[in-house]
Amino acid sequence: MNRAKTKEAENLTTFQFNQRIKKSLALKFGFDGLYSGGHTIRNEKGWRDNEIGIDYIWITKINRSFVGFGGLITIKFDKSEFREIKNPEKLIQGIFLYDSKGNIKDIYFEEQIDEINDPIKNINNLELFTVNEGITLDGVYYEYNVITRNIETYFSVNNPNNGQWKIWEKEIWNLGNRLAQKSENEEMKQLFE
Repeated sequence: MNRAKTKEAENLTTFQFNQRIKKSLALKFGFDGLYSGGHTIRNEKGWRDNEIGIDYIWITKINRSFVGFGGLITIKFDKSEFREIKNPEKLIQGIFLYDSKGNIKDIYFEEQIDEINDPIKNINNLELFTVNEGITLDGVYYEYNVITRNIETYFSVNNPNNGQWKIWEKEIWNLGNRLAQKSENEEMKQLFE
């Protein structure tokens, strides 16, 4: 198989794996998929229990050499009403671990309702052409997926070492470490030590 076909097959496998993780995360939160916009929440009989709106989602998968695999997810909900249900504006931030098939093994998350704070959203000027000029064999590999209204983007980054990416990485580690400690899950804690 030539190099182009090998890379194409690798990209397809990566895409399918990422889609399995996203589907698995969606099911953990009671959604049929992870996308911005309106979602219908159904009960076990298939009847509508609620309708919510999602402003944005970001997911960062983390692969640490010799440590493990996991990630962070943030979901920002819009304020909305469905029948007598008042859905507040809120932010869910979580940490998760996944297996080799793309299934979520463990998840821990928190909700913010009154004081919504997402420092990752405020990082808007990531340098796309000067992420890392060094060798990237070991260390930390990130896959960053941002889903908003009319935009979905995906980046993979090895050991970022410049200005804005280092700020982004610091915020990822701050959030991951805080959630890992609260989760009381040893594997989550190891991922972010």
